[in-house]
Amino acid sequence: MMYRHNLRRRSLVSGAILSAVLGLAATPASADFSLYEQGGLKIDGAFSGGVTLFTSPGAQFGAGSWTNNAGSPGKRITGHGNWSETFLHPELKASYETENYGTFYGDVSGQFTMTGGSGEPSLISTTYGHPWMVELENLYGGWKSGKTLVGLGLDENGLDLSGGRQSFRVADGFLISNGTNNIGKRGMFWTQSRTAFAQTGVAKVSSDNVRGDVFYLKNNASNSVMLPGLYENAQTSVIGGNIELFGNADQVEGKPAPDGASNYADRKWYAGFTYFRVVGADSRNVYSFGQGQTNSTVTNTLSSARDGMNVFSFHVGGNPLSFLPDFSFYGNVVKEKNSTHNADLDAEAYYIEPGYQLSNVMWTPKLSYRYAHFSGDKDPNDAKKTAYDPFFYNAITRGFGTWFIGEIVGNYVISNSNVNIHQLTFSVNPRDDLKLSVLAFDYKYDAKTQLSNVRSDDLAQEIDFAAEWAISDNVALSAAFGMATPGKGYKQNISNNSSPASMPNKTWLLGETSLVVKF
Repeated sequence: MMYRHNLRRRSLVSGAILSAVLGLAATPASADFSLYEQGGLKIDGAFSGGVTLFTSPGAQFGAGSWTNNAGSPGKRITGHGNWSETFLHPELKASYETENYGTFYGDVSGQFTMTGGSGEPSLISTTYGHPWMVELENLYGGWKSGKTLVGLGLDENGLDLSGGRQSFRVADGFLISNGTNNIGKRGMFWTQSRTAFAQTGVAKVSSDNVRGDVFYLKNNASNSVMLPGLYENAQTSVIGGNIELFGNADQVEGKPAPDGASNYADRKWYAGFTYFRVVGADSRNVYSFGQGQTNSTVTNTLSSARDGMNVFSFHVGGNPLSFLPDFSFYGNVVKEKNSTHNADLDAEAYYIEPGYQLSNVMWTPKLSYRYAHFSGDKDPNDAKKTAYDPFFYNAITRGFGTWFIGEIVGNYVISNSNVNIHQLTFSVNPRDDLKLSVLAFDYKYDAKTQLSNVRSDDLAQEIDFAAEWAISDNVALSAAFGMATPGKGYKQNISNNSSPASMPNKTWLLGETSLVVKF
């Protein structure tokens, strides 16, 4: 059944979006508060929290959202859902700076999360029933080299070693950004407030305009947070490396010098290569070929056939062209290969995104276009999987549309596999603290034959309107409104692979409003 697919797909047949999104897209700057400081010892506190309200007329294009019954539709919840997501994230940080031996540091934090109302409007809602959870987020320690290795050609703090439970990101999060799947009992389906990996070991090295990483990552996966018959992102351990060239952004008067070695936001441009190997992954049942499941079930389980996989990625971002300062270009190419443990996998994804901003024109308008390709599987019944596995992508790293591409379809229909997307984004800045955007999307199945009896590749179309307001350094309010219409291929998929009482023929609308506080 289609309902048994990995929910990282956001449900293969979930909904498109009407996104009146007062969203989390413009997270305010952090400003830790000091609790204790003496000598080299410093202890800081931090807190972030937010609440988001949603309304979703025409959910699932009129089919409505459904409860789960061991992997099959239970009762129809509603075709007009209203729900909320709330999170609280207290944090405690400590560091001890020595004169000759660098700086030792640590971090511990937790999260309370809760979803109210009808839950998110996936075809099978994963947050129905008012789920809530208190869970550890960060628990890690590390050491920065200070000036101890400057004589060897490294920057100050050019070696940073850390381990434990923490977040880790490469570039704009297309492949590696989120170590936790925010579904089920965690209840943060849209907000994506948890990002920490359960286990990490990271070495970061920087010298001038070169940054390198060696990493071990194990995602925070637990089927105990899932409803019966629905599946978590497969528990996965990877070992890999990342190397990047970058240029620092221009110095802004009155602000600290840009530190592109530590912060992507401080970079004018970057280009890098990432490789990792999956050294361990859940390979039971739907996660692996040849264990009693049909091959099509395994193909359509997004994070299957991971164990032993090799992943290669090249990424670029920003603007390296000094003679064309208003131009920007982002892109990423990923290749996945695996021929171990009864798996034969060959998949790929890429995107290209040129943009241009008129910095000398009132409101500094910007126009960008993105084409994103995520491979599908033209023959899901054979012993080879060519459907792309998006691994650990996250929501908002460069604003709306990255990497949940569309507030409706990107959140509640697709999960960046078996889809090709054309995206056009236009934005203006009426004030320094306010950004207004319009985003349009056209979605096509990459391999319509991956889905039973789907004869058209036309998945859906969507348009979103978004507003992002940084009220202060510590408070942000975002808003968006969106609408989506189903394509012929999506209607065929719903009618052939599920049993809702009504066909998906309506325009789906979604409204969201979110207030986020961080200090």
